[in-house]
Amino acid sequence: MDSAQSQKFIDFQASTRFFFDTSAACFDHCVKSFKSKELDMNEKECVNTCFTKQMVVYGSLVNNIESRASQ
Repeated sequence: MDSAQSQKFIDFQASTRFFFDTSAACFDHCVKSFKSKELDMNEKECVNTCFTKQMVVYGSLVNNIESRASQ
């Protein structure tokens, strides 16, 4: 594996870990009861909002890093 492939793999691993950790954190934040197998509407909305906000922040961070690296 050359260095470009290695870097892509490392980036993929970091992104995967970030998505997993973000999903878990949003789930923990939003789901308070395990009375039902299904999430209720408020829990679904909370998880979606939380995850979307985190992805926006992640995207902004990546764009900022990429723009600084190209300067």
